[in-house]
Amino acid sequence: MQIPQPRYEQIVTMAFVNAIGLAVVFLMDSSPVNARFVFGGDVPEISLSWVIIGTLVALAAIATEWICRIHPHPHAWIVRSVGPLRNVTPALWVLPGLNIIAAYAFLKLFNPVLGSTVFLVTLVVSSGTLVVILVAQYFNFHRQAEIHMPAQIVLHVIGYIIAFSIFSAIYYTRYRTLYSATMVALVAGALIYALLNLQRRPVSVGIALIAGFGIAELMWALNYWQTTFLLAGVVLLAVLYVVIGILGHACIGQLNRRLILEYGLVGSVLIGSVAFLSLQ
Repeated sequence: MQIPQPRYEQIVTMAFVNAIGLAVVFLMDSSPVNARFVFGGDVPEISLSWVIIGTLVALAAIATEWICRIHPHPHAWIVRSVGPLRNVTPALWVLPGLNIIAAYAFLKLFNPVLGSTVFLVTLVVSSGTLVVILVAQYFNFHRQAEIHMPAQIVLHVIGYIIAFSIFSAIYYTRYRTLYSATMVALVAGALIYALLNLQRRPVSVGIALIAGFGIAELMWALNYWQTTFLLAGVVLLAVLYVVIGILGHACIGQLNRRLILEYGLVGSVLIGSVAFLSLQ
């Protein structure tokens, strides 16, 4: 039986567009002329660079719909209606979009140390990861478990790397908790929704956002904790992993006391290790 293959030329084209867009953003960042939208007070500024990043995220979402719609196997299990949009797959938009945000926001933190190297690394990492995500999401639609299971593992690994990158970048900004916690909640909620639905464990946007805001409560404590942005990212990642694991089993009715204890133990060990390292 022949395995359906994605249109690799479409995927490479999207990766190329992503690289060009990020190149433009970095050129703008290095220029003294980079318009900023100032809202006053302690509200974070938004530069024109982030407007372009938002455009790239939207293009990645459109490309995902375009690429996955040609898959011959039925995938009604992931199709949703969002406002005026009908029969779309919002769970597939999350990883491609957040991948672009993560590469730009996280690697930019190392610009003072690595200089122009960050520019090249960001283009390669973001574009390469985008190709892997789009291909894995396509293969995740296959009926054969030996094909869609490895694709799900790849998507989950990438999702957790993206989460760590964005959480670390958010903590680094040291924004007021109202803003940083909201950012964490939206990112965590989006990842919970995407990763569980990609795993064929349906969860609603509402439940995912509630779980995301639960994770974001940690920002109140982390903002009073003098630690590095990388360790803070690990703490938030550990909690996200536990929440996704517990919620995922609850979605299919397999949650029990043993699983809750296992995930609780894993989360406690990870957070305890981070707390120990931060005291050294």
